[in-house]
Amino acid sequence: MFEKSPVVFVLVVAGLWGYATGVQAQATTPADSSTEAAEPSTPSASASDFWATDLGSGSGQRGKASWYGKRFHGRRTASGEIFKMSALTAAHRTLPLLSYAKVTLLSTGKSIIVRINDRGPHILTHRIIDLSQAAAAEIGLLDRGTGDVLVERVVARNDDESPPPPPPLRLPPLWNR
Repeated sequence: MFEKSPVVFVLVVAGLWGYATGVQAQATTPADSSTEAAEPSTPSASASDFWATDLGSGSGQRGKASWYGKRFHGRRTASGEIFKMSALTAAHRTLPLLSYAKVTLLSTGKSIIVRINDRGPHILTHRIIDLSQAAAAEIGLLDRGTGDVLVERVVARNDDESPPPPPPLRLPPLWNR
């Protein structure tokens, strides 16, 4: 066959070349740092403007939620946005970035729609979602610090359309005719 050492050598040299030349996968920043990118449209405060979709195996995820604020205010999130503790946003480990989630505090039944713009919380904390300070205040989690919640992924409802139909059933062709 062929020897592994030349292949490994080429890969190491290519990696070092990229590091030395400063080639990195980073988001570009505008020349004028005082201007910010256009804000995405904010979700409606009413949960009735959204309809839930399936997270995978179940209709939602139950667990502990916490919130974060001042310490992270002004830092970049995983989506590239600047974190604002006054925005209705959250950090989740697996939901797609810039998707929406409905978070319901189980003890009070209050719900809020948040945009997922960051990754977290750390797996060792045993929490499923970190809310921004504003989102935590909306559902009454601010004074408690943590609470049991139900997280459901949601998408915007369009009054002109009903929920999308299931994909068509595709059967394998019959080869024994």
